[in-house]
Formats: sequence, C-alpha cells, structure tokens
Amino acid sequence: MDTNFKDPFNFAYFLGMIAVLLIPTLPATLTWIGMLSR
Repeated sequence: MDTNFKDPFNFAYFLGMIAVLLIPTLPATLTWIGMLSR
C-alpha cells in the first residue's frame, strides 16, 4: 500500500486517466446543471 502512494508516476497516471475520462463530459454536465437550475 505504501509503495502505491509513494510512486508519483502511478498517481499522476491515475489522475491523468480520470481527467481524460471526465473532460469530455464537462460540457454536458454544465448544460444539464444550467437546464436544471432554470
């Protein structure tokens, strides 16, 4: 467990994958929030 948190490359790679997966959904999420807030 400690080695996973102490390895910056694995952590950066993990965050990069999450960012790549979430970035395309940001515009849709923002439009949905805008529609629901009306």
